Amino acid sequence: MNIQYIADNSALQDVVNEISKTDEFAIDLEFDRNRYRYGFNMCLMQVYDGNECYVIDPLSGDIDIQNIFPVIEDPDIQKVVFAFGEDLRLFHSMGCFPKNLYDLDAVTSLLNFQPASLTKLIKQVLDIEVNSSSQQSNWFRRPLTDDQLHYAADDVLYLLEFKRELNHIAEEQGILEWIHQENRIFNHLDYSDEDHNNLIKDKDKNDLSVYEWHLYCKLMEFFDEVARSYNKPVYHLAGKKLIQDLAKHPDKAKNWEHTKGIFGRIKNTTFKENLLQAIKQATREANDRNLSKTKKASYNMSKEDYLAMRREQSRINDLKDRLIKPIQNKIAEDFGPHAKSFILPNRLAKEIVAGETELMPDYKIHLLRKYSNELQLDLSEFI
Repeated sequence: MNIQYIADNSALQDVVNEISKTDEFAIDLEFDRNRYRYGFNMCLMQVYDGNECYVIDPLSGDIDIQNIFPVIEDPDIQKVVFAFGEDLRLFHSMGCFPKNLYDLDAVTSLLNFQPASLTKLIKQVLDIEVNSSSQQSNWFRRPLTDDQLHYAADDVLYLLEFKRELNHIAEEQGILEWIHQENRIFNHLDYSDEDHNNLIKDKDKNDLSVYEWHLYCKLMEFFDEVARSYNKPVYHLAGKKLIQDLAKHPDKAKNWEHTKGIFGRIKNTTFKENLLQAIKQATREANDRNLSKTKKASYNMSKEDYLAMRREQSRINDLKDRLIKPIQNKIAEDFGPHAKSFILPNRLAKEIVAGETELMPDYKIHLLRKYSNELQLDLSEFI
């Protein structure tokens, strides 16, 4: 198979012209998410239309990757993908909203395949060995090696054939409409407002006080801005533990030039002065707000709130066990345990009895009603 490396707008337009004529094409991305550089970045786009495989380089200075976005958003052309969740988030962050996706990961789950990598599933279904040696590559490096190009191409080369085989099985089992319903959900998702850096998490509160937590958050914002300027992930500059320690002991910043485990280019007097200024500002804000230096930042429930939470959890678990678990068991009997885990996982079971479900496809509602009637379970309050 000839792999075409696309690195300029003229060649990209030729690709767009070709795939615009098709009913479907396979697509995949190679990306970096705060591993080698700052942020969530597209490093490669692979497209296979059944005849030609294109490896498109969005990092080339001679290409505008947005030129291919309209055909990716075209609802009349199907895009065959595998486990496309992160890829979709990246597209949305770039202002592209792919339509008519066909995610084969959902198909294998509905067909009761044991969860596995694409490489293993292709071997299992098509008996083809796929290269996986470049999976952990630094996709920012240029020029790309032949091994990287072939690895990237392999992610799309077999998707169309894989889809045909799986659809044949799904048609025999009568679940093609389930697959279509699952894939239509992608058209309604919107991840464009997500924080892809997600630097500050509740679990980071650890034993920090409310006062220290304020300092920590401000310091993380400060280091994030510096990381952006160097085009590096924050942890390449300084680890979270070091920043937490600064929040607890701000005076340690005065000895910054001798601090171990930090990025060499910020180990200087100028950076220290900026850091001290950031700490001074955060400290002033914490004092103005009269934030507690003794109260823990992690929320401690009152005894009454804790007991109420436990009662609610117990109620939901009881409803799940009485009303949903028997249905889960029937789905496992009829469609297999892996299909059950996809169709009605425990997370969804709890959401149903808690009245918190969203975007549940019709076939799942049909199955819930069918099995609840067979098992004489009353789900009328929930579906």
